[in-house]
Amino acid sequence: MGQMLQCDIKAIDRKRNMLNINAILNKTVSEFEIDFKMVKREIGGWHPFLYEMRVDVCQFFKNRRKFFIPNLIYSFMKPFTTVNHTCPYTAGAEMGLLDYSPDEDGVISKFPVEYGQYGLQTTWYMNKVQALKLNGSVLFFK
Repeated sequence: MGQMLQCDIKAIDRKRNMLNINAILNKTVSEFEIDFKMVKREIGGWHPFLYEMRVDVCQFFKNRRKFFIPNLIYSFMKPFTTVNHTCPYTAGAEMGLLDYSPDEDGVISKFPVEYGQYGLQTTWYMNKVQALKLNGSVLFFK
């Protein structure tokens, strides 16, 4: 993928964290896919929950409305990311998600779920080569 400039999570308070991921591409990316799976923590570990799919990011940015669930997930991150146009992503370009803190109320309003721990597991492929695995989870509680 390239040079990782930053990858950290900072605590904001007892309930919220802020995520920063930033990298510089070392090659031009003309094919870009993200495999993602939503999971829920239950007895026995993490279990599939609702969605599992692979998204062609190049096609996604050509017409986001064709990709309902990925577009919904992207809408939460859009103000915080530089990944915002169709391919190619040129060598030397920065790709990042900066100062991102999940909007719990926004997520629950779009994905009405019961309280519990949920995760998003992603694998990123650039030019058909696995470039990054990024997994995260949130805990919704009263």
